[in-house]
Amino acid sequence: MSREISAPVEAVWKALTEAEELQRWFPLEAVVSPAEVKLTWGGGIDWNMEIEEQKENEYLRWGYDKEHHHLVGQQARRLAVEFFLEAKKGNTMLRIVHSGFGEEESWDDLYDGVRRGWQTESLSLKHYLENHAGTNRVVALAEITSKKTEQELWDLLMAGGITMQNNQYTYNTPLGDIYEGELLFSNPPQDLCGTLQHLNNAMLRISIERFYPGADNTIWVWIGAYGIPEPQIKEVKNKWQEKLQQLIP
Repeated sequence: MSREISAPVEAVWKALTEAEELQRWFPLEAVVSPAEVKLTWGGGIDWNMEIEEQKENEYLRWGYDKEHHHLVGQQARRLAVEFFLEAKKGNTMLRIVHSGFGEEESWDDLYDGVRRGWQTESLSLKHYLENHAGTNRVVALAEITSKKTEQELWDLLMAGGITMQNNQYTYNTPLGDIYEGELLFSNPPQDLCGTLQHLNNAMLRISIERFYPGADNTIWVWIGAYGIPEPQIKEVKNKWQEKLQQLIP
């Protein structure tokens, strides 16, 4: 997939290769050394990858540990993520290639999750560099697993109603709050991504994932904010976590 970003290639390269910058748009924690990159989102969701090749401001390739997807298939496979950067009149055209998936049906959920994931993660990178470059991010992350189907979970989350018009959305959340902003990505019953006007142009992401065959669905409600006091974001997280536990015992 490709994403044009209104930032120079040097800024995009930095956001892909420096730990502090990665934490401002991608994982909760990042550690980068000359040979490897380690990313974590908590809850056992970790990426440990070798930096296989890089050409500054042009190309970067991460290779996964062969055991990374041992729950998906019997045969160990080495997946890779490649980033291609191209300057375009002061902007950057970023192309992301994630490859190495198995052909078995057991890979379908993971493939779908990765495909959708890069949609929202690349939007997160774009949003950070175009609106909050150089600012640390604070994250509210609420999550819960359920045996309910994606559609059943989506209907619970959207019961208050959501309207979309002219790339704007208004979401009546289960909290009783109204979220408004720019609609960035809509893929019901799995994904909603948009900005949050009332939190200094933060980024909201709601996703429903199944991480490996036979697993329960996991709801993630994720808000990445900039220039907002951490206690305020922690309060938002706690509200969402309590509400998810009420909605989905």
